[in-house]
Amino acid sequence: MGFGQAVREFWDACSGRERAALGSAAAFALVAALYGLLWEPGVNASAKLSVSLPRLRAQAEDMRQQQKEIALLRKSSGTTSQVADLRALLRASMARSALAGAAHSIEWQSNDRVVFAAASVDFDAWLQWTGAVQRELGIRVESCHISALDQPGRVRIEASFVSGGAGPRVP
Repeated sequence: MGFGQAVREFWDACSGRERAALGSAAAFALVAALYGLLWEPGVNASAKLSVSLPRLRAQAEDMRQQQKEIALLRKSSGTTSQVADLRALLRASMARSALAGAAHSIEWQSNDRVVFAAASVDFDAWLQWTGAVQRELGIRVESCHISALDQPGRVRIEASFVSGGAGPRVP
């Protein structure tokens, strides 16, 4: 005898009043399950969304404003770096850095490109300086050839810089 047949025999053995009570209990259990599994989580999610929606809209508006500012800065950074003397900017930046004492040359290659060469510099100082030049002045390394020297941490560098990286930062 299977489970379905046992349930049918039980149902047939019940009186009309018992069947009504069991049917009502089953309907109540179904409604409670639907409420607990579908309705309540939906209401909670809706409440969370209604709280976070204004914040998300404000963030989206901030991003739109920042996008406009970025476009304006990109337009202005291209002209700012070209107007300024690229070689003079690099020399001034190098004078303020840990590379100030290194023997180096900075020569014009074209209108917006400068070639840098140094016979022996500290590699870590070189990395810090190039990062600062890109962040602060908007000048980026276009190509670079680095050769290790016999002294640990010292390298020979030949690099070309071009204007128009991240754009100059105004304090």
